[in-house]
Amino acid sequence: MSDEETGNDDFPDFKGKPDVEEDGFTTSEIGISIGFILLIAGFILGLIRLMALNGETNQADFNNNLEQLYLGYLIMFVGILITTVIGFGGMFKRTISSFTSSQD
Repeated sequence: MSDEETGNDDFPDFKGKPDVEEDGFTTSEIGISIGFILLIAGFILGLIRLMALNGETNQADFNNNLEQLYLGYLIMFVGILITTVIGFGGMFKRTISSFTSSQD
C-alpha cells in the first residue's frame, strides 16, 4: 500500500518545539569556553614542561620544570572542573536534591 491509498488524515504531522533564538553568547557558553581554554592551556604548558624534563641534567632547571608541570596539571584540573560543573550543573543539582529528599 502506498501513502496515497491510505490517506494522510490518519497520521497528523509532527510539530516539534521551535528552536529558541538567542542573541549573543549566554553565560553558560562563556563559562564553558573559559574552562575549555584553561584545559587546552594547561595541556600545552604541561606538554612543553614534560618535554623539557626529558633532557635536563641541572637540578634547579629540573625542579623548575617539574613545578611548572604541576601547574599545568592544576590548570587542566580547574578547566575540567569548570566545564563539568557548568555543563552538567542541572544534572548535579537534581541528583543531590534526589538524595536529600529520600532521607526525609
